[in-house]
Amino acid sequence: MLQDKDGYAILHEPSFADRRPATASKGHFTGHILVGPWPGRVLYTESYLEHSWAHCLNADRKTRELREQVAFKWLAPSGQWRTHYFDLLVEQADGTRLACPVKPEARVTPELEAEIALIARQAVDSGFADDVRLLTDVDLDPVELSNARLIYSVRKPDAEADEAAAAVIAQMGGISMVSELAAEIGQGARGYRAIIRSIGRGRLRTTRYERLAPEIEVFHAGEDE
Repeated sequence: MLQDKDGYAILHEPSFADRRPATASKGHFTGHILVGPWPGRVLYTESYLEHSWAHCLNADRKTRELREQVAFKWLAPSGQWRTHYFDLLVEQADGTRLACPVKPEARVTPELEAEIALIARQAVDSGFADDVRLLTDVDLDPVELSNARLIYSVRKPDAEADEAAAAVIAQMGGISMVSELAAEIGQGARGYRAIIRSIGRGRLRTTRYERLAPEIEVFHAGEDE
């Protein structure tokens, strides 16, 4: 646990959301994850699909900041100003801002597509976002989601294991299995978690696009991205 100079615990940051979703519901899924560097910032989700996409975007090394329920004022065809809350807003490392509605494919009607297209034009024209991307369950990659969840589950730093992993990785001369690197670290499950964190940070990369597991092969890709 991170501590300040007086030994007090440093807790996560609060959500940046413009609208706070319900923290509990009998009708649908609600939850949260912690995004960004440890200990992170709370990001609330109000559907399982949002939760899944938040995991994927949080794990994406191109993502610099991820926010939820971000308000945007738009002009409806009726001439009235309305507020649309983008489910997720991604700021990438290069400064690109992506505003993302998240909807199940089955609920994407022609009327909804037309409304999102109108909001998207206004969001881009106003400089609110560089692009608007509708994220659905059809677009969700199960391999990407599985890996994102695994990386998230081991996100807490372990200084001793992480330093040992860095030393082992620095000596790599080619391709190794995750299990082999973990064995070289010599700290059991702590070593395995440190290797997964190194993959999440971009220090290690897999030779093939597949689910992270002890038997997959990785190579040294350089310093953390």
